[in-house]
Amino acid sequence: MSYPTSVSDAAMEFLMTEVLRYVEESTPKEGDTEEQAIFAKEMAAAKMERMGFSVGFRLCERMAQNRTFSAGGKDPSMAVAAAQLEAVKFLCKEIWMEVFRKQIDKLQTNHRGVFVLKDMELRWLTRLPPNTETARVTAIQLLAFPCGIIRGCLANLGIPAVVSCDFLADGQNMSACSFNIKIK
Repeated sequence: MSYPTSVSDAAMEFLMTEVLRYVEESTPKEGDTEEQAIFAKEMAAAKMERMGFSVGFRLCERMAQNRTFSAGGKDPSMAVAAAQLEAVKFLCKEIWMEVFRKQIDKLQTNHRGVFVLKDMELRWLTRLPPNTETARVTAIQLLAFPCGIIRGCLANLGIPAVVSCDFLADGQNMSACSFNIKIK
């Protein structure tokens, strides 16, 4: 008997919502001021990012077992940049396909260690209502998880990076976002 190798979108969205709820509830809240509430939300996002890092590191370990990311025959500085580009392409095609069932919509680079990955419809954010502050905060916390996946995947490939995210449409379409990668 063969079992499906993927999880339904509804189950994954529910899981991510419950993980976020668990992380928020397990984050200590000290006081009732607005600053302390913002700090608690940031701490929850940091926990989500660490969880994503762990998932990305292990997922990349499994998916990149027999792959090498090198550009043989080029001078060393060009070889490093080419290997980084190949690793990010692997992330955009293979890892993203495994997690979100689609490839990244657009990859941009300045060839100096900065990459911008654009996803015009991130599955986990499609059901969030537009133009509400609560939905925006929730989306930022949820986006910490894919940021962690990206950072974990690159760390597994030996590429230390800083990853951040942003919305593309000023809150009109919460699911359109970009991930900015800066290689250290």
